[in-house]
Amino acid sequence: MESLIAQFMERYLSRQEIIHRLPVTVSIKQFWPELEKERRSRAQELPLLDQDGNPFWFVLTGSIERQCNGIAALARRDIAFTGPEFDLLFEDAVVDEAVYSSVIEGAFTSREQAADFIRKNKQPRNKSEQMVKNNYDALIYVLEHLDEEITEDTIIQIAKLVTQSAAEVQVSGYRGGAVYVTGREGVVYTPPGADAVPRMMRSLVDFIRNSELHPLLKTCVAHFYFVYVHPFGDGNGRTARALSYMMLLKAGYDFFRYFSISGIVAQERSKYYRSMKNVEDSSGDMTYFIEVYSGMLLRAVEQMEHHLKYHVLAGQKLKALGEQGTLNERQLKGAKWLLEGGDSGVTVEVWRKKYKVATETARRDLLALCDAGVLAREVEGRKAVFHVLREL
Repeated sequence: MESLIAQFMERYLSRQEIIHRLPVTVSIKQFWPELEKERRSRAQELPLLDQDGNPFWFVLTGSIERQCNGIAALARRDIAFTGPEFDLLFEDAVVDEAVYSSVIEGAFTSREQAADFIRKNKQPRNKSEQMVKNNYDALIYVLEHLDEEITEDTIIQIAKLVTQSAAEVQVSGYRGGAVYVTGREGVVYTPPGADAVPRMMRSLVDFIRNSELHPLLKTCVAHFYFVYVHPFGDGNGRTARALSYMMLLKAGYDFFRYFSISGIVAQERSKYYRSMKNVEDSSGDMTYFIEVYSGMLLRAVEQMEHHLKYHVLAGQKLKALGEQGTLNERQLKGAKWLLEGGDSGVTVEVWRKKYKVATETARRDLLALCDAGVLAREVEGRKAVFHVLREL
């Protein structure tokens, strides 16, 4: 029994998930109370209460600790990403966050369309575009108020921005009535009554401002509790994600500027919602959500760090190539196109058509980029394909 308990303390699964993983000689009715007792003995209580007045709690598992340490290690590297190419990456990330946060809530628009009307300051043509614009405005508000304390007014202002002209309920403050979270099977969650919302939100803001938990842990806890309270008549998910963004940036994790938190949630939506349900089904054990959300954030940051490093190296490579003077203007232009576009592979025929040159000229251009350390030639089937070098 002890070895089983140790196994499921590290691999933090729900009761339903454990049932099918137990040996045939051990019943879930026998095992679950013992495991729950062990989890409770290691729990850290949070100053945030559920609808019945019981505190939420979590266990600092090995995986949560590794994820927190991973984020902290990235922050300590002090990688400076400056220059116009990174300004553009930052702008792209804000647009992505606005789009993905809207898509999660049912908006229908492409990233290209959204980027176009945001950058050209066009008026939204439909509800989906209005939702994207609202999310963008909310993110700009967050970025402009990073030096200020997070207050209830801060959160209400974000909610006002994400719901303006796009929601059936225009948020002006906390909701005055009941709300219901629905799914395919009807009502899946009933948040606390409206009379409890002001008190619970005061507790949340006090936690955000005064808790000494690791910033990643604090962000995960605040995100879950905000969604649990559902303080507004509409826009709760979008406001929760904007609040996460604000908390992480205020904690000094500037690399979160370069990717979309909502993009992660959109990719792993079922895991995200399942972890929330596990908390609700387990007497307030927030470990399930913290493990999932912190893991999603760490994986995304690691991917983005690699992406950002690539852009730094690509920029340095382009600058060096221009200074060396060994490539002609067309070849330099092609190198920029390939380095900024990533690695999809290019053939002689593709190059010939793009730059309107003879086949032999296209081949010479690509081989010159191989000699310059930009491309590598590979044979795929019966044709040569030129790929950007992974290590520039």
